[in-house]
Formats: sequence, structure tokens, C-alpha cells
Amino acid sequence: MLFMAIFSYAPEDRNLVIERGMIEEKSSGVTVKGEWFDVSGHRVFRLFEAEDDVHLAASVFGWSDLGVAEVIPVMETDKALKMLKRIKKS
Repeated sequence: MLFMAIFSYAPEDRNLVIERGMIEEKSSGVTVKGEWFDVSGHRVFRLFEAEDDVHLAASVFGWSDLGVAEVIPVMETDKALKMLKRIKKS
């Protein structure tokens, strides 16, 4: 399943976040699809796929000492619309 993580951190931790992001090894069971750094704020956006809840939790836990991650399950719009149309018909 796909997830969008929005990681927010304190301005004074910016350099730590940058350093860790540059050296962090991606965990097995998680495939990063894309990542974006908010240059005007103090956030990082990561789109990733997790095999299961254990891998999902592990991918977020490693950053919990530097900030807070909001994790949102997402789906491609076309796929979501097809699913919602099927649900609506039932």
C-alpha cells in the first residue's frame, strides 16, 4: 500500500535532518517512490510503499527523535475513483 509521510521538524534541527537524510539507508520492506524537501518550511514529504504495518512503523520510528511524521494512506486517483464507483453501486 502507498503512504505519504509528512515529516515536520524544528528549525534548529534542519542540519541534523539533512545529514541523516543523506546517509539514511532505506529499510527493507519499504520502497521509496519519491521524496521532497520543503525549502520554505521545516518539512519533508515522502511517498513510499510498505509491505506491512511492521515495516511502516519502522520507517517512521527512525525519525521520531527529530520530529513528527503524519502518515497518510494514499491511492492513485484513477484507481480510487474506480473503487469508489464500485462501492457506490453496491
